[in-house]
Amino acid sequence: MPEDDHRHCKVCGKVIVKGDKVCSASCQETMEANARTRQNTMYLMYGGLAFILFLLVVGAIRL
Repeated sequence: MPEDDHRHCKVCGKVIVKGDKVCSASCQETMEANARTRQNTMYLMYGGLAFILFLLVVGAIRL
């Protein structure tokens, strides 16, 4: 298989130079915003899980 001399932007899919991840500053900002959103969602899920576990422990202690 021949090696590709290009890649595609992770945000919009345009052809870019090999080694780059995105094609423009706009796509870079979008990618960073998406990463922050994913990180905040993970924090919320972990916090929710910790809260549920806390409620289970408190409920088990009261029995």
